[in-house]
Amino acid sequence: MIVTARQLQDLQGKRRSDDQIVLPYGSRLTPLALDWVRSKRLKIGYGPAEMAESKKANQSETTPAAPPWGASTLLWWCDGPCGVAKAAIAAQARESNLAPIAVPSEATQLTSAIKRLASAVKGGHAGGGILLVKTAAEAIVYANRCPSLRAIVGTCLESVDQGIAAVAANVLVLEYPYKSVPQIRNMLSHFARGSRNPSAETQRRLQEMATCE
Repeated sequence: MIVTARQLQDLQGKRRSDDQIVLPYGSRLTPLALDWVRSKRLKIGYGPAEMAESKKANQSETTPAAPPWGASTLLWWCDGPCGVAKAAIAAQARESNLAPIAVPSEATQLTSAIKRLASAVKGGHAGGGILLVKTAAEAIVYANRCPSLRAIVGTCLESVDQGIAAVAANVLVLEYPYKSVPQIRNMLSHFARGSRNPSAETQRRLQEMATCE
């Protein structure tokens, strides 16, 4: 189910002030809807269809609903407006299971987005993620501090394929100011199709490097 900004506005008008907006499991927000949620600082929950229809969440606001994702899901986050990147995401979402990380699109929120992504991957709620940033340096360093993440920078299709082959990368970092929609889309497509199961040798090397100080 694809949810638009207009549909969210209608749901907000019907909810009680102490309720969150509840959407059916598997719902996806359009890029405009995601921006609208962030601008209004709304709380989005997920539940069975009948719960969504009643607009009543049975969970406490302090207990988030279980994420409707799985190992095939790739979570994505952008550190700014990034219209070009979001257009590529929207196009690729027709073929791949993509879901946004519910963290504001601001550069200051980079570590929060990475923590959310690492937690989802570690818990089996996502297979990996995509970080769309102005510059990749911080994103690569911070992401690769998380044991559950193996991040690479996508400079071209070859670099994405090499990263998947070498370390079974599960995080793709893209510098969107320097890429066109087709370039980003092609790299996303290659990354989405790649294997994210590291070999025994890769796992051994990662464990060895984890002991470095």
